Amino acid sequence: MHAKKSVSPSSWMPVFGNAEVTDSQIVLRPGISPLAAPDSPPQPPHALLKSNVDFEQGEIECEAYLPDPDARFQLVLSAGSGELFVGLNMLGAPYGFAIFRNSQWEPLGGAGQGSKLEAQKWHSIRLAANGSNLSLFVNGVEVVGASHRLTRGQLGVLLQGPGPTAVRNIRTASAQPVCFVVMQFSPEFNELYSEVIRPTCENFGYRVVRADDYYNTGLIIDDITRSIREASVVIADVTPNNPNVFYEVGFAHGMSKPTILLSDRKRDNLPFDISGFRTLFYDNTIGGKTVVQDRLRRHLESIAA
Repeated sequence: MHAKKSVSPSSWMPVFGNAEVTDSQIVLRPGISPLAAPDSPPQPPHALLKSNVDFEQGEIECEAYLPDPDARFQLVLSAGSGELFVGLNMLGAPYGFAIFRNSQWEPLGGAGQGSKLEAQKWHSIRLAANGSNLSLFVNGVEVVGASHRLTRGQLGVLLQGPGPTAVRNIRTASAQPVCFVVMQFSPEFNELYSEVIRPTCENFGYRVVRADDYYNTGLIIDDITRSIREASVVIADVTPNNPNVFYEVGFAHGMSKPTILLSDRKRDNLPFDISGFRTLFYDNTIGGKTVVQDRLRRHLESIAA
């Protein structure tokens, strides 16, 4: 995953609720739930805190303490227009993922229904984010996975319970997000790749991987689809009628993967199936490459927002 050096958040700020923060531990303190309406039944206290560490790709490790089987601990991550919550006791499941967007919950995956989490003990938690592939490990066992794109943003935690729900020893190991490039292997496209696509994407912090490398080493299509799953963004040049390129574009669209299409203006018409997608047309000249480089940069900025 090309992870960087592990980092522990050094600062936490409460968004709501009452929690005590020390160097390595956050503990929920008793109080009235800030989410409870005046006429609703009492709810266990909640606390949401945000850290000074940004996260998008890589791994997060910590330990969570549940004073009660129904207490909740969740990591909170940025996911475009919403926030992704992942952890213990999520929407009726002991383990799960969900998106909170427009004041509504959207479940992404859950596991362990019908069972209860063991209380009054520390649980080891690990989240692995590899492109759109998300996996939650509890006490060394992978318990649930989901598919969703994270965006760079502040790491947060949510604690809820009737007693001192807590988390300690939070560590992040950020990995460089991947841009997966799909194009025909020929000198003409090699030049576009090396002079425009790769340097532009690297300036945005992406590790750039090209699909043609897999064909050269004889690897099968499973490796291509796995790479698309693990990529944060896909760029495809659809100038020639290349079946491999169109297959991979379709796979990326099927996964709702952010996909940027490029095409030389010399192509008369795009295939019907992709003609409705926004495409960056370019002229294969020095000036034309400068234009597409600027437009590609703007598209990457919109994806990162």
